[in-house]
Amino acid sequence: METVLNVLEWVVGIASFGWFIWWRLQEDEAGPWGFVIKALASLVILYLYVRFGMGWFREGGFAAVMGLGMGMASALALGVVWRDDLIGIVGNFIGGFYEDKTPLEPKPYYAHVEAKRMAGDYAGAVTAVRAELEKFPHDFDGHMRLAALLAEHLKDLPGALGVIEETLQLPALAPNQIAYTLNTAADWHLQFARDTESARLAIERITTLLPGTTAALHAQQRLANFTTPEMLAREDERQPIVMPKFERKLGLKRRKPTAPEKPDINAAERQLRERLTRNPNDWVAREELARLYVEEFEFHERGLQELELLISAPGQPQREVVRWLHQKASWQAKFCNDALAGKATLKRIQELYPNSAAAERAAVAMLHLQPARPVENKKAGE
Repeated sequence: METVLNVLEWVVGIASFGWFIWWRLQEDEAGPWGFVIKALASLVILYLYVRFGMGWFREGGFAAVMGLGMGMASALALGVVWRDDLIGIVGNFIGGFYEDKTPLEPKPYYAHVEAKRMAGDYAGAVTAVRAELEKFPHDFDGHMRLAALLAEHLKDLPGALGVIEETLQLPALAPNQIAYTLNTAADWHLQFARDTESARLAIERITTLLPGTTAALHAQQRLANFTTPEMLAREDERQPIVMPKFERKLGLKRRKPTAPEKPDINAAERQLRERLTRNPNDWVAREELARLYVEEFEFHERGLQELELLISAPGQPQREVVRWLHQKASWQAKFCNDALAGKATLKRIQELYPNSAAAERAAVAMLHLQPARPVENKKAGE
C-alpha cells in the first residue's frame, strides 16, 4: 500500500509539473522559446546555489556569510528572470475581482466602409458592406448603409429599393426602424425618380404596417401635406436667381419708404379651411388656423377652440400635446389677459403626465406666467 501511495505521489507531482510547464508555455508573452530560456537560466542559478552556496553554509563562519550572500543574489536573479510572470500572476489574481470577464458581443465594423465612401470608392464600399452583412445578415444599419450607397452614390434606385424590401423582412424590427426605412424610400422616390405616387404609397405603408402608433400619426401628417406633381414641376422649372447690377452711391440717394404689403389673412383662412376639409387630421393646418384667429383676427375663443381640438384628439403624442397646452396658456395670458386660465391650462399637463419632466416644466412655467399689460393687449385700447 505504501508503494502505491509513493507511485501516486510521483505521478501527481510529475503531472502537476507538466501542466505548469504547458500552461506557462501557452501564457508566456515572450513565446515558448522565451519560457524555455528563462527555465534554463533558472536551472543554472539553482545549480550554482546548491553546488556552492549550500556547501558554504555547512562550513560555517565567514563561508556561511558568503553562502547567505549567494542565496540572496540567487533569489534576486530569479526575481529578475521571472519578474514579468510574478507580476502577471499577482496582478491577474487581484484584477480578477474587478475585471468584467463577460465576452464582448460581436458587432459589425463599418469604419472602413465609411473611409471608402469618403474617398470616393463607392464600389469598394458596397463590397465591404456586403462582406459585413454576410457575417451579420440581420444588421439593420448595414442594410440601410448599402441602400444609401446604391441610391445616393451609384444612382441605382431599383437596387436600393430592393435592399429596402429586404430590410423590411428583417426579424424584430422596431416601429421607428420601419418608419425610417419607408420614409427614406419615399424621399428617394421624390429625389431621384420624381415619382410622387410611389412615394405616397411608401408613406401609406407606414399606416398599414404600424396602425395606432406615433409613427402612423406622423405618416398621416406627412400625407396631409405631401408633395404634389405640380410642386415638383415648379421646382424643376425654377430659374436661377440673377443678381442685380450693383448701384453706386446708393447711400446718397433718397427714397420714399414704402410700407410692407400686408398679407391677405382672409385668403390664408380659406386655404387652411380647404386643407382641413380635405384632411381634418392635418395638425399643421389646424395649428396655423388657430394662430391666425388669435394673433390676426383677434377671434381668441375660436382660435383656442381650434387648438383644443388638437389637444383633445385621441392618440396624440405627448410631446405635441404638451407643446399645444403651453401655446394655449401663452395665448390666454398674452391676448386674453387671463393668467389664471393659463395656469389652469398648464396644470392639465401635470394631471395628464404626472411625475414627468413635462410636469416639472409646467410647474416652472406657472410661476412665471403673467397677464399681459394693457398696452400689449390689443383689446385694451378699445
